[in-house]
Amino acid sequence: MSNHHIHPKRLTTPKRGDWYALWPVWALCGGLVLLLAFGLGWEYVANLPPKSDIPVATLDDGRDLHMDPRKLVSEQLHVFEAHASGQKLKFIVERTQDNVVHAALASCKTCYRSRDRHYAAKGKMMCGECNMPMNFVTQGKQTSTNSCALVEVPHTETKENITVLVRDVLAQAAKMPQ
Repeated sequence: MSNHHIHPKRLTTPKRGDWYALWPVWALCGGLVLLLAFGLGWEYVANLPPKSDIPVATLDDGRDLHMDPRKLVSEQLHVFEAHASGQKLKFIVERTQDNVVHAALASCKTCYRSRDRHYAAKGKMMCGECNMPMNFVTQGKQTSTNSCALVEVPHTETKENITVLVRDVLAQAAKMPQ
């Protein structure tokens, strides 16, 4: 018998320069991460609402809208943004073909939760949820069940002035389901 001790073979750690041996794995992982990031970004951009083609006029904090009725051309939509009580709400004013002036929230009861996605296109207020035009409800005319109806806001109209009170806009918005 020999007096030599048997030492187990020492495991060697990889040297710093050996990382390149796994470059295909690193390249594949990097490609998958880029593909995932691109896919998520694409989905995010696809779900953004289209930009409105009608400019939004901003009212000062707590100020009511006073508008000359002669500025309202038939079928021309005007979008306003009101600030009051720490809230920011959009509403619209339009003269329809039958020469009636309507004021309404820039949303409907059905899709009010998605009001940030609504937009104006081609003179119509479009629902960001359904991508359908929102219509005014006129007396004696029912809207179909699959369409969005604008929520009317009380307003006053004289020969010299159309007035929409911000408190009326806030009151109508308070009635909406949150």
